[in-house]
Amino acid sequence: MVLGLVVGLVVGLLLFGTGGWFAGRATAPAAAPSPAPSASPSAEPTLGAYEQSQIAINQPKLTGALAPVAQAWLPHLSGCSRSGERNGPNLTRGEKARVRCELDAMTIVFVEFDSAADRDKGQVRALGQNVDARQLAPGVADATKRPTPSGRLNGNYVEYAYKVTEGGGERVVSGIWWDDAQAPVAAYLLAYWKEGVGEKWEPMRDLWSRYA
Repeated sequence: MVLGLVVGLVVGLLLFGTGGWFAGRATAPAAAPSPAPSASPSAEPTLGAYEQSQIAINQPKLTGALAPVAQAWLPHLSGCSRSGERNGPNLTRGEKARVRCELDAMTIVFVEFDSAADRDKGQVRALGQNVDARQLAPGVADATKRPTPSGRLNGNYVEYAYKVTEGGGERVVSGIWWDDAQAPVAAYLLAYWKEGVGEKWEPMRDLWSRYA
């Protein structure tokens, strides 16, 4: 009799305890999810050894008034030559300094003029070739006054095209001119319309939007 009571009491306690444990699990508030680990801020992109080397090579040629217009292009240019150097580009009337560089299938020229009036004469020539480009390089944009994407310069932006005779045949050259309204400087990007940019303006516009 006593043994039976003891066994029953033990079994009851076990059943009550187990049921209470399950009941507690069912009614307990859900645990708050662990906070996700915060992502550490990404490191600023750094230039590779090649780009750093190109800056060191190109910067001495693009100093003074040309520095602002050339700044973002420096890591990507090659073969730069400056007027006055051996095998450097020749100056034309009204120019103080000229630097010619290569950029993949394109050429970029930076010019410091003797005066703002001389700079404006160059821009007027580009405006005339903007009209020619409607036939030579369809899709050319209208000339406009606008800041560069970097915000370093504010001046004229002109897309243009012209013909050159080489090897007994004619080729079309497309170009983008931009200048600084506050200084007698300008730059222009050039490429063969067919062989260099596949008869499309987008490749030249893309480079200009990245670095100008």
